[in-house]
Amino acid sequence: MKTDLAHIYRLARLDLTLIFRNRSALTNAVLMPLAVAAFLVFTADQAGRDSVEYILTGQIAGLLMFAPLVNLAGFYTSRREELVLKRLLGGPASATAILGGSAAGATAVYLLQALAVVIAAVVMGFGLPGNPLLVLVAALGGAAVFALLSMAISGLSSSGELAQLATVPVMLVCLVLSPVIVPAEAFPERLRQVAEYLPLTPVADLVRAGYGAGFAWSSLGLLAAWVAVAALLARRFFRWDPRRG
Repeated sequence: MKTDLAHIYRLARLDLTLIFRNRSALTNAVLMPLAVAAFLVFTADQAGRDSVEYILTGQIAGLLMFAPLVNLAGFYTSRREELVLKRLLGGPASATAILGGSAAGATAVYLLQALAVVIAAVVMGFGLPGNPLLVLVAALGGAAVFALLSMAISGLSSSGELAQLATVPVMLVCLVLSPVIVPAEAFPERLRQVAEYLPLTPVADLVRAGYGAGFAWSSLGLLAAWVAVAALLARRFFRWDPRRG
């Protein structure tokens, strides 16, 4: 167990080093998502203070679409196709440590982005969450769900670019239908029923509960269910061998 944690730490640190040294990766994984969040907040500012607060809290959930999903799916696939994963698997690190290291690195990037949103909320006068532990549980649970989904998508893709493209439908459906940017009440009844069960919905609901909205155990249960479903999908579809050649 201690050995796995040590390998996870080393691999996560390596991934973070590569991201922050590579301008393209830094822009795509770190800066662009924050720019999108800032744009949405600026746009919401025209509609009033309540809209700004809704968008800010929603972005803590929405940022999960970037580093833990889109970028991580590309990472896993590129490294598999270049036989990096196979070489790592032949070393002292376990499969869990190899996959967990990259997931931990992506989660660290996401948590830094989420922290930036929390700080922005304080600066704009909305204060800190009343229940920061609940916000952290939502963030970590959401990161687990989308990191596992990225593994499943990686297994179905033959290149890093295709893996990232394959995440786009998931990202769009979650961002548009989940209560991240637009409240669920704005949608027709049937779409609202679908949105209730999307993996990003319980994350957004729990984050807002941490900021003082009503807490529902069903949101926590749905998030746990999505972790289990995503783990099954990752186990079923992730592969270590290249799909090409």
